[in-house]
Amino acid sequence: MKYLLAIISIFIISLTLQGQVNLHGNVYNGVTSEPIQFADVTVYDSIRNTTLTIRTDEKGEFKMMLAPYFKSGNMSVQHLGFTSYKQALTTNDYHGKLLIRLQPVSKELLEVIVNYKQNAITASGDKIIYNIEKLGTGNGNNGLETLRAIPGVKLDKDDNILFRGNNSVQIMVNGKKSLLQGAALREFIRSLKGSDIQYVEIIAQPSARYDATGTAGIINIVLKKNKSTGFSGSLYTYTAYGKFFKSQNGGRLFYNDSLWTINANGSYYDGSSANYRHVKQTIQLDEGIKIIDQYNEWLPATISRNMNIGLEHKLSRYQIVSSDWQYYKSDENDNTYGVTKESLNGTLTNTVNLTQISANPTERFTGNVFYNYTADRSTTKFDAQVNYARYKESRSGSQRNNYNNNSFTQLDGRNATRYAILSAQADLNQQLLKNVALEAGVKYSDVEMTYYNNYTTNNTAQLIIPDTLLVNDFVYKEYLSAIYTQLSLTINNWDFLGGIRAEGYKYDAISRTDSKSNKRQYVNWFPSFSANYERDDNKYQFSYSRRIGRPSYLALNPYYQYIDAYTIERGNPYLQPQLYHSIQLSYIYKSALSFTLYGYFYKKGFVNVIDYRESENYNSTYQANASTGNRIGFSASLPYEPFKWWNMQLSLDVFCSREKSKITDFSYDGSGFGYDINLYENLALNDGWSLNWNGFYTARATTPNGYSNATYDFSITAKKYLLDKRLLMQGGCSNILKNSFYNQVTKVDNVATNWTNKWETRRYYLQLTWYFGGTNSKKVKTASLTEEINRT
Repeated sequence: MKYLLAIISIFIISLTLQGQVNLHGNVYNGVTSEPIQFADVTVYDSIRNTTLTIRTDEKGEFKMMLAPYFKSGNMSVQHLGFTSYKQALTTNDYHGKLLIRLQPVSKELLEVIVNYKQNAITASGDKIIYNIEKLGTGNGNNGLETLRAIPGVKLDKDDNILFRGNNSVQIMVNGKKSLLQGAALREFIRSLKGSDIQYVEIIAQPSARYDATGTAGIINIVLKKNKSTGFSGSLYTYTAYGKFFKSQNGGRLFYNDSLWTINANGSYYDGSSANYRHVKQTIQLDEGIKIIDQYNEWLPATISRNMNIGLEHKLSRYQIVSSDWQYYKSDENDNTYGVTKESLNGTLTNTVNLTQISANPTERFTGNVFYNYTADRSTTKFDAQVNYARYKESRSGSQRNNYNNNSFTQLDGRNATRYAILSAQADLNQQLLKNVALEAGVKYSDVEMTYYNNYTTNNTAQLIIPDTLLVNDFVYKEYLSAIYTQLSLTINNWDFLGGIRAEGYKYDAISRTDSKSNKRQYVNWFPSFSANYERDDNKYQFSYSRRIGRPSYLALNPYYQYIDAYTIERGNPYLQPQLYHSIQLSYIYKSALSFTLYGYFYKKGFVNVIDYRESENYNSTYQANASTGNRIGFSASLPYEPFKWWNMQLSLDVFCSREKSKITDFSYDGSGFGYDINLYENLALNDGWSLNWNGFYTARATTPNGYSNATYDFSITAKKYLLDKRLLMQGGCSNILKNSFYNQVTKVDNVATNWTNKWETRRYYLQLTWYFGGTNSKKVKTASLTEEINRT
């Protein structure tokens, strides 16, 4: 509460302050009244013959402090696809908020084929924004592979997204939270084409308006959209080859007029891929050194279909209602082959061959209804939405372990997982005074998950766990309610934002197998504060927020799942949320050059425990609240343009960490250090050709309980427009060195584990896209259930 009182005091005191008045305003689309992001606002001082340029933020807002000696000049506002705005400017013109409306160009080529200068990495407000097309990282990659190329973003051994080493990150799509979680969310992102992503926003210090879930912050994936009126569309065909061929075909249709926006798209994918896992454990026992050396090859073949339709209607000048619905179905057949060799003091003692065959169909259906009211002068803005998601996944097949004594164990089983998620939220933004605004909102969500797993076996003697645990019937119900408020204040070239969020959380995890119920409820408070100082081309920012990481729904289930003859995975019904304190200090020059110092401090952090049971000779893996520690880091983004036709961006992330765990059989206390370097280059060549090159180097890094080896790779893409810029041809090769993989070595107590995951990395691809119609259309807002989806 003291944070809120301090913020209110600042606001009251500020009302008595007198100082220079900023040039302050908003830029809107003159037809749709939507804010225009990243419009260039330029002021020319006619007396001193100087200019100052800034860009509007994601709300279409700009703030510029003019020099004390400014007397007269002119202002211009420009953005691609709109007519320019100009006006004379004197000291009498900027006492108050300017409202500028740009008119769309009536005849405009497809937005995607217009070549104009953009920064590959920019900063706006509390966000770092990565332009995927400028970076060239989307071409030939799916959504997960595209995210992996963002500085600070990595994938762990299970393809879960990590940001700055933390997997508790909230994922949003088009500014709205996804309804999916865990495996469902991961596969949704994987199903996206990287070339369909316009840019990715990293919000490391979210304010109170966002759900508190995601201790590592928020990653917002913004898909390409278009602005002009009329009918248009595109058709594409994509093929690639790594170890196997894969192809995807699809299309988009858009229609937009002064009242209606309609968009629809669909795609069909057919492809196979490969993943290679190598886990080597070295165990120090009284009788000597035991080595368990495992190698698995996972070969999934997937056919998927995706359909989406969105409608938006302008009820009046101030009101918009929209709805967006998506259906996705995937049929995946997995074959896994592996071998495990066990030795003691260099002598082979056992060999187990693994064969696993399974069918894994998934289906999801999501939708939302969204309402927006915005007053004429944007003093009042109100949003309300209802979101729904239904997700189901089943798996059936067999796992066979063949031992060197000619015996075998075969597990036949089926698994069914179902999710039903419903959420509703409302947000109000009210301008109280010229420099003071209030924002408040509420949210409620209801989640129900059912999980059923049933194994049968021919050989109970070889089972790691009792056969009574081969059946699991689990129901999870969760209710989350939240309320927040925050105040923003502008004083000269200072911006302050402070708020607080309260979240009430209640769940009931029911194991119908043994008739047990695990119930819990609690309320958490999440303060946040940020201060921004901007003068000329320089911007400084300090921010703080408290965040929470909640367990995935399935993690609270006391289930057992066989991975192989030596490894089982199990749930932990005693898992509790993890809480983080997060701070960040940033400097940004000309919205391009940036330096950031950040820190995370936590207790009861999630740890993936690998518990070797010496007496039974197998590994039990599970999550636990085991760690206390911190991570301090420094990141930088450095743009450079050697020539007009050649620009590049260098980004760097350096970190040191400290962590300890006191959990039984998995205790450690240590520190770590590491760094990542990413380089992106874009070349505009003759005859309309363009070339993108991007590469990374992740240095060998120490961790509190081990280390990871260095990895590096690069990708290259070329593209050209043909047939009067109606046909786009692009192709290239990703991960040319085949050196992009996960590798982690841990040493805990008497067990050292070396875990490597390699996937089908080097990939050659070609894509052809045909554009038809004269204009493009904006995309309707999508469903917002990221908090719930992340935890499936």
